[in-house]
Amino acid sequence: MTENESERDEQGRFVEQTSDEDIVRVIRESEFPAVTARWVADTVRMKRRPVHQRLEELHEQGALERGKLSPRVVIWWIPGG
Repeated sequence: MTENESERDEQGRFVEQTSDEDIVRVIRESEFPAVTARWVADTVRMKRRPVHQRLEELHEQGALERGKLSPRVVIWWIPGG
């Protein structure tokens, strides 16, 4: 497999390389108290939309809190962190 290729699942979709734990870890280790989906996406080198979906899922599980700064700006942080 070359550097630019990624693994695919049985349906031909790209296999996700970044775990939920990786996402929570980069937020925890951030120098900021809260981050945007764009910041997380840039940090873990994923597209923003899939990162935003993962952040929403982590929020639903209680792993993250979220707040809206404006209609288009959402920030994410670890509860109690």
